[in-house]
Amino acid sequence: MELLAGLRVCAASHTPAAAYAAWLLGQFGAEVRHVTALDPEGLGAFLAPGAAVDPDPRLDPRPGDLLITDAPVTDAARARLEALARGHLVAWITPFGLDTPWERAPSTSLTRYAAGGWMHQVGDPAREPLAPPGAQDLFVAGLWAALATAAFASRGPGLLDVPVAAALAATTIYDAVAFQYFGRLRGRVAERYAPTQPTIVTLPCADGFIGIHAALHGMWVTLAQLCGHPELVDDPRFASPADRAANIRDLDAYLLPWLARHTRWELYHLLQQHRVCAAAMPTVDEVLASPQLAAREAWRTAETPSGRRYRVPGPPARVVAEAGPAPEPAGAAAGPWRTEALRVVDLSMGWAGPLVGHVLAALGADVIKIESHTHFDWWRGSRLPGDDPGLELHERSHVFNAVNRGKRGITLDLAHPRGRDLALELIGSADVVIENFAAGVLERLGLGWEVLAARNPRLVMLRQPAFGSTGPEAGYVGFGNTIEGMSGLSSLVGYDGGPPTMLANACGDPVSGLIGSLAVLSALRARERDGRGRLLECAQLEGFLPLVSEALIAYQRTGELPRSRGNRRPGHTPSGVYPAAGDDCWVAIEVETPAQWVALADLVGGPLADPALADAAAREARRDAIDGALAAWTAARPAAETAELLLARGVPAAPVHTEADLLTFAPLDGPGFWVGEEREPVGFHLYPALAIRSGGQYLAAQGPAPRLGQHTAGVLAGLGLDAAAIRDLETAGVTGSRPALRARA
Repeated sequence: MELLAGLRVCAASHTPAAAYAAWLLGQFGAEVRHVTALDPEGLGAFLAPGAAVDPDPRLDPRPGDLLITDAPVTDAARARLEALARGHLVAWITPFGLDTPWERAPSTSLTRYAAGGWMHQVGDPAREPLAPPGAQDLFVAGLWAALATAAFASRGPGLLDVPVAAALAATTIYDAVAFQYFGRLRGRVAERYAPTQPTIVTLPCADGFIGIHAALHGMWVTLAQLCGHPELVDDPRFASPADRAANIRDLDAYLLPWLARHTRWELYHLLQQHRVCAAAMPTVDEVLASPQLAAREAWRTAETPSGRRYRVPGPPARVVAEAGPAPEPAGAAAGPWRTEALRVVDLSMGWAGPLVGHVLAALGADVIKIESHTHFDWWRGSRLPGDDPGLELHERSHVFNAVNRGKRGITLDLAHPRGRDLALELIGSADVVIENFAAGVLERLGLGWEVLAARNPRLVMLRQPAFGSTGPEAGYVGFGNTIEGMSGLSSLVGYDGGPPTMLANACGDPVSGLIGSLAVLSALRARERDGRGRLLECAQLEGFLPLVSEALIAYQRTGELPRSRGNRRPGHTPSGVYPAAGDDCWVAIEVETPAQWVALADLVGGPLADPALADAAAREARRDAIDGALAAWTAARPAAETAELLLARGVPAAPVHTEADLLTFAPLDGPGFWVGEEREPVGFHLYPALAIRSGGQYLAAQGPAPRLGQHTAGVLAGLGLDAAAIRDLETAGVTGSRPALRARA
C-alpha cells in the first residue's frame, strides 16, 4: 500500500511500542528511517527490518521528518524532544504520561497491566488475577501512537504524549463506566467472560478447549439446537442471560456432554457454519498453519542478519477497490453536515466499527450514525420479552453510550426503498462510510461498494470482517474474544498448566477499531493526492497477529511451543501478582535487574536477605520460596502502600486496579482522561478519552451518545425534506425513535 506515500517517519525505538508504530505507518506506505534497540535476530527482524541497531537509539530526525520514540523519560530526553517538537511533529510513548505523579515510575508490562485496568477481571475468583503474557501493552500503545501521528501529520510541529497506561485504560471494555452505572465491580468468573455473559465461555471438549462466544440471542438459540436441546430456549431457567448466569451449572450439564463428543476443530467449524462465534483456541504453531491465513497470503518473511527466516504478520489492511479520480466538489451545499468537518456515515454496530467513528469524531469529524428502530445497534442491548418500554433499556447501555459519544444518530429502515434512497443521498455527500454487516447484507440492500462509489467516487469505505472476505473461513463471524482466541493469544494466557483464558476486554475489537481508524486516515491522505475513493478491508484476525508476534517468532526461533505461565516472566524472579490487605486486593511486582533485587531484598528482609539469592539463577531455582515469602509480606499492607514503598526504591510495582480504582488513578484522573457527560436517561458519568495528549490535554469526542433516532428530523431536513414528509416517513415505519415491537438488537 502506498496510502501514506510522501510521509517521512524517523523512529527511535527502545521497545516494541515505537517500533510497532513505525512498522504500521510503513505498512501504509510511509517512508521509515529506523534506529532500534530491538534484537535483530528476534522481534527486531519483524518490526524494524533494515533498521540500524543501537542500544541507545538516537533522536535525530531530518528536516520534514515526523519523529516517533519511546525513549525513557529523563530530563535530557525531555529537553531534546521538546526542542525537536518546535520543528517536527513528535509522538512520544511514555509509561504513565508526562507531568503526572507516576511520570518516571519504574514499570514493566506486568505492572502496567495491573495499573491500567487489564487484570482484575481475568482469571479464577479464588486465585490471583492474570495478565497477558508479553508486551501486548506496548503494541497497543504503539497502535495509538501510529494513529496519533497519522492524525496530526498535517497539523504542523508539536509534541504528542501517548501514555501506555492510558492506552490500556482506553481499551478496557468500559468497565469503569459500568461501575458508575450499576455500582458493582465485575470481578472474575474463571471460564466465563463476565457474570452477565454466561454463553461467552471457554469449556473443555474431546481434545482440549473450545471458545464459544454466543453473545446474541439468536446465537443462544442456535447453540441450544446444536447441543441437541432446543427446549432450553423455552426453559425458564435459561430465559435471559441473567437467568442463564444464575443457573450456570445446570446449563453446563447440557453443554459439557455434547462438547466431550467432539474435537475443538470440529466444534469450531460446526458453530461457525451456523454463525455462532467460536474459537478453536489454537496454539501458535496451529496459527502459523492456519488454512485461512495461508489462503489470504497473510504472512510475510522476515530475515535476520544471521540468515534465519521467520513467518511474520503482513499488512493489517488491504485496498480492495478504488474509484475515481474525482475532483473535490466546489461550493457544495453543507446540507445536513457541519461546515468544514470531515463527513462520516457510521453503519456499524458493536465496538470495532463504532470505535472508528468515535475516534474520527474526537478528531473533529461530523459523524452520523444510522440505525433502524426495528434493528438497532446490538450494543444498545436486547429488549427482554415483555419489558416495560418506559424503562428505555436501549438507552441504558454503558458500552453503547461510551463508544458512540460525539455522534449524531438517525434511524432509517434500509430494507425500505425510501430508507435506502435517503441513506444513498446522505452517503452521496459523505467522505467516509464505516460498516461491519455480515457479508452480502449491504449488497442485498442495494448499498454495496459499486453502487456507493458510482454515486460518490471520492468515498472511503471501511469493512472489518472477522477473518477477511476471501478464504475458506471468509463467512465466519467473530467478536473480540473470537479474534483473541484464533490469534493464539488465549492459549498463552492462563495459570501454569491451566486452560486457555480470555482477557477481560474482548481485545480484538479495540485493536480492530484503532487499525480501522488508521486505515481510514491513511486513505483520506491518499485521496488528497489523487482524488480517489477506496474500499478498505481490515480483517480483524490479520490486524491482531502482531500482538502475538513475540510468541510466533520465539517458537520459530527455538522450536519450543510457548505455554501459559500465570504471571511469571521468564528470567525475572520474582515476577507475579501477590495478595494485599483487603478483599480481593493484589499488587504486581517484577524484578528485572540486580539493583532492583537488592532494593527488594533490603526492604522485605527475612528469607529474601539470603546473599545467595543475589544470583539470578539461584533465585529462579528458589522461585516458589521467594514468592511465598513475598506474598506474606505484601498481604500485611494495602496494595497502594506496597507499590509506593517499592517504587520509591526503584522496583517496578503497581496495585492491580479495579475499574473503580481507574477513575481515581492519578496519571489518568489529573490530566483529564475521564470526561464527564450528561445523557438522558442515565444522568452524568465519566467516560474515557482517546489515549493521545496534545498540549497536555487528552483528545475526546464532544457530546453524549445519541438517543435512538435523536437527530433524524434535523438530518432529514438538511437533506431537503419538509416537516410533513418527515412525519410521513415515521408513519410509514421508515424512521422511528422508539423500538418497534419486532425490534431486535
